[in-house]
Amino acid sequence: MTITAGPFDPTGADDAAEPTHLVLENARGEHSLWPAFRAAPEGWRTVYGPEPYGRCVAHLQAPPA
Repeated sequence: MTITAGPFDPTGADDAAEPTHLVLENARGEHSLWPAFRAAPEGWRTVYGPEPYGRCVAHLQAPPA
């Protein structure tokens, strides 16, 4: 997984508290960070969020439970 900011990632401190992202999962157990304003693509389901960007990234980096 890369942690490079993309076009929908927050750019400042004001964005840090907004619930802007989702964590999606597909049938193969792969995860994706997704903007909350967009519908999840076919074959993907929401497993976390909507939450602020930083919380979604932390969720993706956390060891599996």
